[in-house]
Amino acid sequence: MITALAAALPLLASYTPQEAVDKFVSNSTLRYASLGVQVIDLDSAKSIASYRPEQANITASTMKTVVSSAALGLLGPHFRFETPVYITGEERAGCLYGDIIVKGMGDPTLGSVFLPCQANIVEEIIAALRARGIDRVEGSIICDDSYYGYPYFDEDWDVGDLAYDYGAAVHSLNFHDNLMTVSWTMDGRGRVARSSITPPVPGVKVISRCRGSRGRNAITPYLDYSVPALVLTGESTAKGYRNTYACPTPAPMLADSLERALHTSGIALSAANEAAAEAVDGQPILLVLHKSPELTEIITSLLDRSDNMFAHALLRAIGAREYDVKQLENMPADLDAIGVAAVKHWLELQGIDTEPLFMRDGSGLARANKASVNFFGDMLSMMAHRRFDGVRLCDLMPKAAGRAGNTLKANPLSDKIVLKSGSMRHVQCFVGYYPADEPRYAFAVLVNNFTCNQASIREQIGTFLCNLFDGK
Repeated sequence: MITALAAALPLLASYTPQEAVDKFVSNSTLRYASLGVQVIDLDSAKSIASYRPEQANITASTMKTVVSSAALGLLGPHFRFETPVYITGEERAGCLYGDIIVKGMGDPTLGSVFLPCQANIVEEIIAALRARGIDRVEGSIICDDSYYGYPYFDEDWDVGDLAYDYGAAVHSLNFHDNLMTVSWTMDGRGRVARSSITPPVPGVKVISRCRGSRGRNAITPYLDYSVPALVLTGESTAKGYRNTYACPTPAPMLADSLERALHTSGIALSAANEAAAEAVDGQPILLVLHKSPELTEIITSLLDRSDNMFAHALLRAIGAREYDVKQLENMPADLDAIGVAAVKHWLELQGIDTEPLFMRDGSGLARANKASVNFFGDMLSMMAHRRFDGVRLCDLMPKAAGRAGNTLKANPLSDKIVLKSGSMRHVQCFVGYYPADEPRYAFAVLVNNFTCNQASIREQIGTFLCNLFDGK
């Protein structure tokens, strides 16, 4: 019996690769679009079908495959971020007369809800204190977020994106994915009657600059780092709201979480008295060296979820790599540009022409990120033949599944194609491999300025992939 879904799907014919490309690009919704298509035979590393292969288009999140590839090459598949935790002062009779210092070094995974099996830095600190026989701390919790410094976001990111969960910035000390869930109630005049943040973030305010409305809700948030605050603008009705936003200050969030965990575990924390303050002199002692999951696990997660913060953290780690060797305490202000230069240099050493790559960040969130499908074809072809301690890029990419419309989702090919999608307003892109286990083809489809909706262009691209690989 044919289901209603199957009956609604188009019947697939047999096409040569170029015929599949020509059929796709001839759709009327692409009449005014900027687009490029490239299909590479990986055995010969030659193009077998293309359309405007040299035109540079906005990449959106397909840029994450670029920074992931460079990270595998420059940092290595077993790379782990490290976050040292120190204690200062003196230990006497079960009391630490000194401070606990968490030194942020750019790890995006601390307290991540997306990597729940990783070691918990808060639990590690408590266990280490107990191992030293410490059940009381007279001092402070200091979360040092100075390694990267301000700005925490890339200068090419749209300021309108920074408050949303997908726009979370990269700090030296990241925690809980740099996200906070905010609940608030508005009164009839558009003012915040009460609010709460989970996890708690000391010092962050919720400020309303909304106009009260009886029937219209159109709230636009933005982050004010100087307060710091989540600022709400637009129109609102008198009711309760709840949403997840980027956290402007993850370091105080971690400090608060650690303080509450110490209390729950029975380790008392109080401000240092004069005697304790005099004992703080001396070299800090390493209490914990927290290590993130390996790079391969981080890349798998960020490609699957299209995590902008994780991806941009990799770019900054690449940029910081040469400065770590010099043992500098702080990174230069142009770290993002240094990371981009390092990525492009590594690609060039692999024989890739980077002239058609206009890279601004590691995530693709900036609309200034552009590349040609020729570039992606060359990069994907190179990465298909490179193994990093046995790991290939294609091994870390997600299956097509439901990422490219119902036609592909209903086709057995959906489990045989791995791809990275990228989307933003008027942009839809896919790059990937077929078949997933032992790729014989690489493809790149970058479409900008289509006239249909997002779901429709994803369906068109999914149908194109079916036409392209059916029977191969």
